[in-house]
Amino acid sequence: MTSVLRSRVLLPLALLGVVGCEKEERRREVEIPVVAFVGTEPFACGSTYTNVGASKTTYEPMDFRVYVHDVRLLTADGQEVPVELEDSNWQSNGVVLLDFANKDGLCTQGTEGMNTSIKGTVPLGDDYHGVRFTLGVPETLNHGDVSTAPAPLNDTGLFWSWRSGYLFTRIEGRTPGLTQGHVMHLGSTDCAPPPEGQTSGTAGCTNNNRPEVKLDGFNLETGKVVMDLGAFFSGSNLDTNATGTAEGCMSSQADSDCAPLFERLGLGFGAQAANPAAQSFIRAE
Repeated sequence: MTSVLRSRVLLPLALLGVVGCEKEERRREVEIPVVAFVGTEPFACGSTYTNVGASKTTYEPMDFRVYVHDVRLLTADGQEVPVELEDSNWQSNGVVLLDFANKDGLCTQGTEGMNTSIKGTVPLGDDYHGVRFTLGVPETLNHGDVSTAPAPLNDTGLFWSWRSGYLFTRIEGRTPGLTQGHVMHLGSTDCAPPPEGQTSGTAGCTNNNRPEVKLDGFNLETGKVVMDLGAFFSGSNLDTNATGTAEGCMSSQADSDCAPLFERLGLGFGAQAANPAAQSFIRAE
């Protein structure tokens, strides 16, 4: 009799537990479109753009790839909800590679494949009104072995060295003044050697260079994220280069060509303090 009564008590409790788990696991699939533009024109390898940057130059794309991570959606009451990213050749370990470059025109880097969205799931039932993410590869993954990393972190063309880690952005294009190509390679810099007892990694980087992007006006149902090279280069002369530095910006704090680009990423540069509100490279539409 005691065992019968116990079963009658435990069975409903067990069922409640199952129902509760099912409720917690109810999720919806989301796909966040991310598109590339140069001003008012869609970005495409093989195209030529005019009136770009401070010198109103002609720009021919050579590459455009960007890593992002820590993707979150914003609820109506201001709560951040992490997007659980699906695993694919473009997404793993919470990192997404956005790839706008195929093999057309001067775009000889990378692959023919392209990725222009972020895919994952979020809890069902919430009303989402914004998106936030961090540009780059997280510190925990930034200094690993690119030869054994899973896609999309296995691209050696997006890796500097074991000390410097990944290129968070690889944006390159040819102009009349810089015929070898203007580059914008963002990544962590001034990275210390590995901690004692380790043969790889780093003890830390002085300049992490991971801007956080907050697009509170993003509409999950109808909106898209826009990465605009026209806005990004608006304060830069892409036909000239600071003496003794790389053609463009390789994230060095000693390269004055980086200053206007860092400003448009909301990052600090030299005496210029970080100002996330000045971020104008990425917007929501």
